[in-house]
Amino acid sequence: MTKNTIISKLALAALLAGSLAMAPNAHAVDGSIQALGGWWDAGDSGNTYSLGLRGSLGSGPWAADLGWMSYGEGDDIKISHDDRHREFGGIDANVFDLGVRYTLPMEIYFGGGLSYFDFDHDVESIDGEWGVYGLIGWSFGGEHVRGFIEGMYRYTEGTLEYDNGFGGSFDRDVDHDGLAANIGIMYRF
Repeated sequence: MTKNTIISKLALAALLAGSLAMAPNAHAVDGSIQALGGWWDAGDSGNTYSLGLRGSLGSGPWAADLGWMSYGEGDDIKISHDDRHREFGGIDANVFDLGVRYTLPMEIYFGGGLSYFDFDHDVESIDGEWGVYGLIGWSFGGEHVRGFIEGMYRYTEGTLEYDNGFGGSFDRDVDHDGLAANIGIMYRF
């Protein structure tokens, strides 16, 4: 099991445990547990798809969000050096979000926050990076079980490091920024 897989599973367990621990206190605060899937135009990595979980907890129109999204490999990354070109596979990302949201009376919400991008590449080295996100969405449905759609913008940068095997290494800055769309279901308590 890789380090990234272990971190992802621990974060998922913490998110679920925290959400379940908050559920008995539902009369004191408002909140929801959300499962979502999405698409992201991840800048240099191209289009990628995701699955994730998020918990929201707040009072009145304000809420704090804690979420996790797992993005699959995007397009191949290209590095050029000394008139030689090399293509690498796409970059996976587990993204952990912490932010705030404000919900209007028509169940339209907007918000944003910080993200930690835990990048993984099968061959080369890329470190995790901090970034930001903004979102706008709309929830619909019943009192407790609701659907939602949302648009996001995510931004971060990373550096892909390539060792050519002869004692030389090169790197390429990789932008992971672009629009995303999510759809999901929530349980509101």
